[in-house]
Amino acid sequence: MTITGRVWAFGDNVSADNGIIQYSQVPDLGSFDIPALKAMLFVLLDPDFPQKVGEGDIVVAGRNFGHHSHPHACVAMRESGIRACVVESTDSAFIRKGLNNGLPIVPCPGITQIAGTGDQLEVDLVSGVARNLATGEERRFRPYAESMLQVWRLGGLAPALKERVSAAGL
Repeated sequence: MTITGRVWAFGDNVSADNGIIQYSQVPDLGSFDIPALKAMLFVLLDPDFPQKVGEGDIVVAGRNFGHHSHPHACVAMRESGIRACVVESTDSAFIRKGLNNGLPIVPCPGITQIAGTGDQLEVDLVSGVARNLATGEERRFRPYAESMLQVWRLGGLAPALKERVSAAGL
C-alpha cells in the first residue's frame, strides 16, 4: 500500500477550477474528455506541466488544495499519471472525489517542509507515513481505513462497489 514517485510541488490555495484544471474550458461537463483534461492540467501554474508530468508522479501542495472541488480535476491528475496528492490540507469532499476516481488525496500537515519538486517521496497509506527518500525526513498522516484502501486498490468507487456486490452474491 505504498506509493513512490517524483514530486511536483505547488503552493497554497490551488483551486480545482483555476489551478488544477480550467473548469470553464472543460468541453463536456457530462463526461470526461481525457485529452482535454490532460492538456490543461496545472497549466496556469506551470505552462509546460502536461509535457513534464510522468507515470507514477506525486503532487505535493500546501493548504486548501482543490477547493471548489469536482471530479474532473481528479480524473485529469490520475489520467496524467499522478498516483497521489499529499497536501497540507484539503476538504473532505475533494478527498472523496479523488478516491472515488482511484486517486488518493492525503492531508499531511508539514509535507511541504520536507518535499519539493524533483524529490522522491514514499507514501504509505497503511501506516500513515510520507517519507522523503533522499533525506529520510517524514511526516505522519491519518492512515487510510481498509474500506478506503479497497476502493484505491480497485481503481475507484465503481469497481469497489461491483466487487462488494459480487462478494455478497447479489
